[in-house]
Amino acid sequence: MAERIDLATPAEKAARLLSAMNMDFFDVYVVYSRSLSIGVLGRGIRDAKSRIDLGLGVRAYKNRGLGVAFSQSLEPEDVEETVDRAVSFARAAQPDPYFKGIPGPSKAEDVPGLCDKEIICLTLEEAGELVKRMIDAAEEVRHGAMYRGGMTVGYSRSYLLTSTGISVEMEKTSVSAFIEPTYRRGDDVGSSYEYDYAVSLAEIDFEAIGRKAAEKALEQFGSRRVKSGALPIILTPDSTSSFISGLMLAISGESAVKKRTFASRFLGKQIAPQILEIVDDGTIPGAIASSPYDGEGVPRRLTKVVGEGRILTFLHNSYSAGIAGVETTGHARRDYRGYVGAGPTNVRVKPGDSSLEEMISETRKGVLVTNASLIPNMVSGEFSSTIDEGFLIEGGEKKHPVKNLMVGGQILEMYRNIELISKEGRTIGKGFFFPSIKISRVKLAGG
Repeated sequence: MAERIDLATPAEKAARLLSAMNMDFFDVYVVYSRSLSIGVLGRGIRDAKSRIDLGLGVRAYKNRGLGVAFSQSLEPEDVEETVDRAVSFARAAQPDPYFKGIPGPSKAEDVPGLCDKEIICLTLEEAGELVKRMIDAAEEVRHGAMYRGGMTVGYSRSYLLTSTGISVEMEKTSVSAFIEPTYRRGDDVGSSYEYDYAVSLAEIDFEAIGRKAAEKALEQFGSRRVKSGALPIILTPDSTSSFISGLMLAISGESAVKKRTFASRFLGKQIAPQILEIVDDGTIPGAIASSPYDGEGVPRRLTKVVGEGRILTFLHNSYSAGIAGVETTGHARRDYRGYVGAGPTNVRVKPGDSSLEEMISETRKGVLVTNASLIPNMVSGEFSSTIDEGFLIEGGEKKHPVKNLMVGGQILEMYRNIELISKEGRTIGKGFFFPSIKISRVKLAGG
């Protein structure tokens, strides 16, 4: 699947040119990536695509002014032109008072299991057969669905060189798959989805994805409206994933330290009961969001983000860390076009003491939320979302599926109202872990 394109030679050429141009700092980032994607729509496969991306990006700093340029060609003359443009922009740029410098070299431990030869060699035809296995498995549960979904496999290699002495080369593979069947029974509709992602093909059970998606879709027949009110909700792991992701984004990078997110003022403060603990770990072998280094060549590490309900740290790249006056946490993200941000890797929520069954049985009336986007407005923390899939709980039992039900409010109030966390959950991509979470009171708008 992957050509062996030389990334080191153009990166080293750019670095030599920059070294002669009297810049204060610079870095060069070169990336090759290839992806195969299979799309599903209707009764089967809609399209198959192969995409290659190649680029070299340069960031140059002079008197705290930043110049950025990139090229999608690695030819020597294009490398030279990219360097010249970045240097010219840097010399003309206004100084950034927040800029403190870029990281220096530091040795990271190897993170094994991040590259799968089977993915590198996969053909479009073979990928199509894997997708058909998902559809066939769903059809065995119930024939006649309309489908949406597909899979994507990717391979990438990157090379980073900096004026401070960092020289890092990394490669990684990934695969993701999902299927969404929709069944009709008269005027009634049953629809759901299932997914998985991983570093290697062997970790994806395509038949299991298809079967589970069909079974979940059939459970959605007979949905009914639920009256508006304030009730407990129980988030299953896929909904917990969305709930936690919003917080992780709000404590990441420049926006967090410049007071631009709903979580900015809560560093070191209690936002949830003591049972909530969250770690971020980019060093897990074979995990989907792992790597030896971050986007600036800083070693990844395990970071305790929330402890006993308290936000312990923001997730930093070197720039946001400089603003905050702390060390980078190794969470830089970048692309060759010049963007360098910060964000989470493998997020893991500490399991609690309850089982999901106990949570349900102890709920007199509430809603089991199996699919909802709970990402809030990043500035205000306000959110309003449809519960795409869920079930009414009455008398400690899971009843009928719900429809046309909205959930909304202030996301930090939801965190304060966390009541229970399950001892079981879902591990995704070998790195992420999300349990079920019971929230004691949330505003629901129904019909």
